[in-house]
Amino acid sequence: MLTLVIGLILFRQKFKQNQDDLREKRGNSSWKLRCFHNLSFGKEDIAEALQDKENVIGTGGSGKVYRVDLQNNVTVAVKQLCPMNMNNNKENGLSKLMKAEVDILGLIRHKNIVKLYCCLSNGNSNLLVYEYMQNGSLFDALHKTHKDKTSNGSGFYLDWPTRYKIALGAAHGLAYLHHDCSPPIVHRDVKSTNILLGEFFEAKIADFGIAKILQVGGGRDSITAFAGTHGYIAPEYAYSYRVTEKSDIYSFGVVLLELVTGKQPIEPEFGENNDIVYWISRKICTRQDALEVLDSRISKSYEEEMYQVLKIAVRCTYKLPAPRPRMREVIQMLLDADPCNFKTTEKEKKSKNTSIIIDSPARETQRKR
Repeated sequence: MLTLVIGLILFRQKFKQNQDDLREKRGNSSWKLRCFHNLSFGKEDIAEALQDKENVIGTGGSGKVYRVDLQNNVTVAVKQLCPMNMNNNKENGLSKLMKAEVDILGLIRHKNIVKLYCCLSNGNSNLLVYEYMQNGSLFDALHKTHKDKTSNGSGFYLDWPTRYKIALGAAHGLAYLHHDCSPPIVHRDVKSTNILLGEFFEAKIADFGIAKILQVGGGRDSITAFAGTHGYIAPEYAYSYRVTEKSDIYSFGVVLLELVTGKQPIEPEFGENNDIVYWISRKICTRQDALEVLDSRISKSYEEEMYQVLKIAVRCTYKLPAPRPRMREVIQMLLDADPCNFKTTEKEKKSKNTSIIIDSPARETQRKR
């Protein structure tokens, strides 16, 4: 009797495994493919690669990200969205996050925006296939310990010319969204985690899951759901729940502060419930104060260039949105601070110890009081 029971259990387990394998094969054969670029790989190549859990390179609230090395020496990144993010749209099976990303990235082409090759859907799983960015995110490059495999495992950090290149590249990507897309697009979650770095540290804006296409005719979307990441969110969002290009400008200013100080947006030294913008506003009154907050790992020969970018960051993070510069203005200011051709004027040299960093409207109001 016992032998019979054990046999039945084993039979049921084997039958269930066979059914699961059959469903998986059927699922793989019924992938719906939507392409945005010419592909050198097939949908089966992607589906098969996801069976190897060692390919997982990241896990987040929206799902897992896989690195997939294809036979034709092409490497791609595949985002597999969690089932809980899927809606009930039976027509295409796309999740809300996936649809937002596809609708936007499928329309745009820019060297500083991550390339979406295609999307795959089969009712059970939703996949987004991107170009693979070899050096990960800016956040990891700035704030996490890395080992450079090409130099016998020695650690490395980003020097100033590389940080400047990243800042300028990301600015170009955002300027394209704000000024060259019709209607304009706001990203709504600009942060160092969503700035990816290629083989030569070229910057590309990524993760458009909560981005918004602004209304035609100057209108703005009124957003009821929370958007953005703590430490990067513009102050006006807390009371208005409205997004404009100036919201992205503020978030980009926080990224610039990360680049010049080497600090994260939220750190214990800033004090409870305080962020890097508040910390900077309290730390810098004179030029010398400003120089003291710069990342000490960077050569002092770049102090002047870093100081100029710090001033840009302060302007981008004004408390009120109106005085913040537009993205094209930010690009021009960054070009003026290019470390390859930057020269300190005699006037700047003379005022080196007395000049005040650009004041925010909030600081000016405090001064009048």
